[in-house]
Amino acid sequence: MAVQTTFDVTFQCGHTEQRDLSDRPAGKRKSFANWLSQQDECSACWRENNRDKINEKRREAALQNQNALELPDLEGSEAQLEWAPIFRNNMVMNAHEELVRGDNAAMTEEQFEERVLDPARKIVNASWWMDNVDAEPEDLEELVTTALDDAVAGTVNENPF
Repeated sequence: MAVQTTFDVTFQCGHTEQRDLSDRPAGKRKSFANWLSQQDECSACWRENNRDKINEKRREAALQNQNALELPDLEGSEAQLEWAPIFRNNMVMNAHEELVRGDNAAMTEEQFEERVLDPARKIVNASWWMDNVDAEPEDLEELVTTALDDAVAGTVNENPF
């Protein structure tokens, strides 16, 4: 009979999580599950209690990258300005990772600068970054370029109504 790999762990907060411990040596899984059950917080409670710290670190990273990449400050409502810099940072960094450093890199650093960063620097509308947050990294070049085309044409979206 195979050694159990998943355990239902009830934390001190009262929540139960199913944890896959298959990455641990077979002889240490049960004792690790017991140790987990003695911890104060499950994953959800830990995230909830540390959300402000996590978000602050994300904002700091976004600001550092904004300065390093010479991206402008965004314009928008207070709520938009709380999240849009993080979204922009994630989009740009993910695109860079995939398009320049990935296994199937499609661009050099110089091409990424010219084709993605230069147009992205012209998009200061926080709502644009929020609207496009779910875009795939390989689509960012087209999105930032067409955003500029739309701005020149005065078009805000494809819906004529």
